[in-house]
Amino acid sequence: MTRAPKGIDSDPSGPAHHRLPRLRLVVVALVGYGLTLTVASDTVYLLAIPGVLCLIVVVFVSVRSFLRRPFHVPTGFEELDQRRVVRRHRAVLLQRYAMLLAGAAALCVMPFWADVAVLYPLVGVGVGIVKLSLCSFVPQLAFLKRCSRVLSVYEPEFRAPVRLVMGRGNGELCVRVGEGEHSTPTMVARSTVDYHELPAGLADGGWFAGDTALGGVLLVPGTGEILCLFPQDVRARANECGRAGPERRAKAQRAGLDDLHRS
Repeated sequence: MTRAPKGIDSDPSGPAHHRLPRLRLVVVALVGYGLTLTVASDTVYLLAIPGVLCLIVVVFVSVRSFLRRPFHVPTGFEELDQRRVVRRHRAVLLQRYAMLLAGAAALCVMPFWADVAVLYPLVGVGVGIVKLSLCSFVPQLAFLKRCSRVLSVYEPEFRAPVRLVMGRGNGELCVRVGEGEHSTPTMVARSTVDYHELPAGLADGGWFAGDTALGGVLLVPGTGEILCLFPQDVRARANECGRAGPERRAKAQRAGLDDLHRS
């Protein structure tokens, strides 16, 4: 594998087209926070309910966007080492989660340190960040564990090209890997992050580990990004499993290919 560029590109898609949604999110957060302060009123205290709902939505969207934004893992090695790719991918996720916990802790401590009444809703925001972070972080670690299981059974092979068929929404893509007899059927590509287009460098090919018809894992050259692949056509996959020999089925079971669609 070609040596990867050093450093982490935390937002390769570029910040320009995200400014407006972020501005709207800030406005909603400020409005929601202001409404929560009405809980101290004797007349309009019910406005605190939509305020709390606004804050919940803002925290959910912000935490999910932060934990699932694309990144490049600085691999920095000449030859493919799938275990190192998984470790460094996990390290980036842990770093993000630690940053969220630090921010949540600051929000919880600040009102008591400053002893200012209008800041006390920040405690609820901090607690919400922790809970929602766990809801995203735990599945991300489970995803990496499934990918690591596949990589422990199948040896990665370079396949080119990787063609984008379409986007499915929710950060998923439909792709086809390889050509000729090594070509896969249309596969759903899923990762710990959300993709709306192919990761940089993947169009020229990637390292595929798995069964061409049953699914597997795709490693992006140079960046170390990990995508799990499973067939879009579930019926065709079931038929292929029925035609597979016992050795092939046993290997797929050891790799946990059936579990990839639940990542």
